[in-house]
Amino acid sequence: MHRRISKEYEVAVIGGGPGGIPAAIAAARRGRKTVLVERNAFLGGAATSGLGILGYIDRQGNKALGGIAQEFIDRLKEIHGSIGHYRCPVHNSITPLNPDAFKIVALEMCLEAGVDVIFNQELYDVKAENGRVTEVSTYGKCTEYFIKAKVFVDATGDGDLAYMAGAKFVSGQDETGIMQPSTLMFSVSGYDLDRFLDYAEKHPEDFGIKEEYAHGYDPDFFRSTPGHCFIGLTEMIRKARANGDFEVPRNQFIYITTPDKDRLSINTTRILNIDASEADQLSDGLIEGYRQIHVLLRFMNKYVPGFEDARLVEIAPTLGIRETRHFKGVHTLTRDEMYSDYVKENAIAQSAYNIDIHSGTQIHIDLTPVSKPFGIPYLCLVPETLDGVLLSGRTISVDTATYASARVMGPCIAVGEAAGEAAAIAIEEGKDVRDLDVQEIRKRLRENGNLF
Repeated sequence: MHRRISKEYEVAVIGGGPGGIPAAIAAARRGRKTVLVERNAFLGGAATSGLGILGYIDRQGNKALGGIAQEFIDRLKEIHGSIGHYRCPVHNSITPLNPDAFKIVALEMCLEAGVDVIFNQELYDVKAENGRVTEVSTYGKCTEYFIKAKVFVDATGDGDLAYMAGAKFVSGQDETGIMQPSTLMFSVSGYDLDRFLDYAEKHPEDFGIKEEYAHGYDPDFFRSTPGHCFIGLTEMIRKARANGDFEVPRNQFIYITTPDKDRLSINTTRILNIDASEADQLSDGLIEGYRQIHVLLRFMNKYVPGFEDARLVEIAPTLGIRETRHFKGVHTLTRDEMYSDYVKENAIAQSAYNIDIHSGTQIHIDLTPVSKPFGIPYLCLVPETLDGVLLSGRTISVDTATYASARVMGPCIAVGEAAGEAAAIAIEEGKDVRDLDVQEIRKRLRENGNLF
């Protein structure tokens, strides 16, 4: 026996991560009755993993994100939850944040906007009539919610709502179907970065990235930049692997600074060959992630100068998933048209991150620098064969190369705000989301400080 509760809204956002939170805030600020449904006991999704946010600043040093994305950081800085944006020769920019502070700020902003937030509810079923989604059901704690809405925003990450409603999709990368690997983030304390960087200065051959685009990615940069992401130690890892001390399918060690001087986030686990949209494979991925964390802790203590006494502080609450389903939208953005006139005239967000593809079968990363931001057209958010739904976050309709840039949190937040604005306009005008005037969406977003 379980409880059944029926609710009715104008906008229902399913998924409280980077793509869902801004959608709910934007719609509610326009006076629309909005609910945000989250399966976990907190908001934030990938922003609670320990990762810094990518995409705020482009390779030339120009600001690429505004609006709600910048509001998050401004509010976080007030409670020492972020140290702001820092340029990077490799990642273009890094914006470190405190995961728990993000949970607080995200919830506060939702409640201030008038969003109803429902935690601990997993999407259970989707009801569609003549191709239009009219109701979803969610389940958790012996309670089933039946939620009706005029517009639904799928911010589930894997596109669970669109999938259940029968939207067209493909899994993994174009042509191969291979998915980028997942990661289980964790954080450590008890390290000595000065000692680590002293080692780096004496061993430049084993430090950082050697590609030409990474000029300036050296110990001086890391010493002078509080917000940074280190990638390197290829030779050290090769030695440890030969000794049987590095059973992780990755060729480099990665740490990311946080706003806390005594905490680093480690982004070095690598879970290959899983489809995280499948429950059994997601579970297997988590098991493997926990195993790899133990391997990496031993590796740091034994091999990495300055990390001899590093100790585990926290493990991310969920698996970090880079890629699963890709949905077919009314428009699919491809690499060839990233800077086309159509994109410039129809963009509702932009990505300033690089094309970053983590191999799904081997140990390396293929990174192609993106010199300037590219736009994301509105119709990439609209499923080709489904009405009453907007895609947000990493579910949008893009090809493999474009996805490898737009999948990171910065662009996902900007897309989410656009989805919320579009949902509000659709209700105001009594139209389906596919029939909106894109220029009206763009106008409102720019008035809110968004850049594209």
